[in-house]
Amino acid sequence: SPPDSTEYEYLVHMYWRGTDNDGTIEQYIWTIQDTLVLGQQSWNPADRLADLRSGQLISSTDSIFSFTAFKDFGGVGVKKNRQAFLIASIDDNGVIDPSPATVEFVATIDKLPEIRFAIRILRQNPLYPNEPDSLEIVSIEPYLPLPVPVDTVGMFRPFGISYHGITTNGQVRGYRWSPLSTTVILDSADVWGTDLADTIRTFLNRDNQVIPSSTFRFGAQCIDDAEAESTIDAGRFQTGVAQVVVNFDPDTRVTRLENSYTVNDVVFNRDIDFSDGVPDTVSYRSWLTVHYAGWDDARDIKTCSPTDPNKCIAFQLGYKRISSRVNGSTALSGWLPRSGFHDTDEFSASDSNTVNIGSLEYEIQVRSVDENQKPDVTFESVDIVGNFDPVLDTYDIADHFGNTLDLSVVDTLTWNWTQAWKDTFEFNPDTNEGSLIKVFRWWVLATGHDHPWDPDGSGVKSWRYFIFTDFGGPDQQFRPLARAGETWVDGLSLDVLNDGFQMTFRYTDAASIDAIFAGLPDYFGQDLTVILVGRDTEVDEPSFDQFVFLNGVKELINSFPTASYGRYTREVMYTFHFRMVR
Repeated sequence: SPPDSTEYEYLVHMYWRGTDNDGTIEQYIWTIQDTLVLGQQSWNPADRLADLRSGQLISSTDSIFSFTAFKDFGGVGVKKNRQAFLIASIDDNGVIDPSPATVEFVATIDKLPEIRFAIRILRQNPLYPNEPDSLEIVSIEPYLPLPVPVDTVGMFRPFGISYHGITTNGQVRGYRWSPLSTTVILDSADVWGTDLADTIRTFLNRDNQVIPSSTFRFGAQCIDDAEAESTIDAGRFQTGVAQVVVNFDPDTRVTRLENSYTVNDVVFNRDIDFSDGVPDTVSYRSWLTVHYAGWDDARDIKTCSPTDPNKCIAFQLGYKRISSRVNGSTALSGWLPRSGFHDTDEFSASDSNTVNIGSLEYEIQVRSVDENQKPDVTFESVDIVGNFDPVLDTYDIADHFGNTLDLSVVDTLTWNWTQAWKDTFEFNPDTNEGSLIKVFRWWVLATGHDHPWDPDGSGVKSWRYFIFTDFGGPDQQFRPLARAGETWVDGLSLDVLNDGFQMTFRYTDAASIDAIFAGLPDYFGQDLTVILVGRDTEVDEPSFDQFVFLNGVKELINSFPTASYGRYTREVMYTFHFRMVR
């Protein structure tokens, strides 16, 4: 048999011979059919009358036969086709060989035929305004199967789709087409036709053939000399389908950002310049009014008010919030109102909306929507940072005499054994014994302040610090002395951290003092490192409720835990030592 072929049809010159022990071979009977089923004989004219009738008689011992390189199984085409040639000899007594000779072929076509589309934008011919079918072509554009189809034709505008097939398997012999959107029904759809010039379908897009604001899908197929059909991709619509987006998107623009905040019971207003693309920061819990405008595409026919296109526009507002500081803070509000649109003035294409701002980063989004509920898919957005960062002013380590360390160097907190903060005798009635006690105290101190535009009562309210020793070695042990790395503590007062610790030594007499100095804790003489940062929310600060005004009505749209979302001061790290002297 020949090798795999790239032709839609190939010719094979076949040779054969027959023998008969008691006579002569007079002629032969042959057929071409699909490959043998499981290798079994599928054609036997000696046993079955139907097989005899389907065979062709020939008296020569060779001939040229045509094999087709494509097979269509129930409408699903395959580019590789297996076929079989079967032949049996017939002797001078008319007896047919009960075991025909067979040979199988594997044939392929290089590729299936393809359909290409063009979109024809039409309009009513102004010379014949009263004839509804009198249309003229505005433009013809080749159709590109993009992953996301783009706007193509205006609402209620007529258009056409033309198609033509290409093939490497001879010539195209027929077409079949059909609207894939069920809203449109046309005669002659989904029927194979052989008129190769009839390849334009026109959609008037009016009266009882209105195509809604949507993606209209139109499929077409061709068939070629190999009886191979082009395919229709009914999943991604990238092959054999033209997608026409009916109704152009409206457009939207943010025209102004107005921030309103209160300090000492006085309301201040300022405009935010968002033209530089750099996100501005607004006060915590302040209100942001977004002013915007929208307009519909002139290529759409307006049905709500042909004389007043402003009346055909409404709006939706939404936001995306995110914070790199806090895991799990990312969220989308969705388009608001949750159902429908807002339109403060139906005769104006300008509007505004107000939302209060928490302690996160926001992308405020706004989009216009036309009267056919087609939104601006590219919408308009501005980035805003909520809540100014507080400022860390000072940080210190102090002893009980009020002495502070110089933290610009690795300073040492020195305690004199004779100058304890508390030096007393303590009697234990349970053991009827007493002991001498010396107590030494030290403090972690810090101060800060918040931005003057943040609300009254703002400031550094809580602190997180971590004190540890680094003993080095292969394990690089870090031993916490105070607090934990993720524990926040409220300050002594607004903007003030004053957290005190004490170290107690017990001894019985002067002789045991030597033992105390010989066995001081191992962090004496070691580097003590402090990592410190402040936050502008309390440990148990209540949740922040986010509101938006929609058509003048204040609506709660979200509530989230403010404490963990607060803004931080800069983080500092410094090192000091403990030392005890006599």
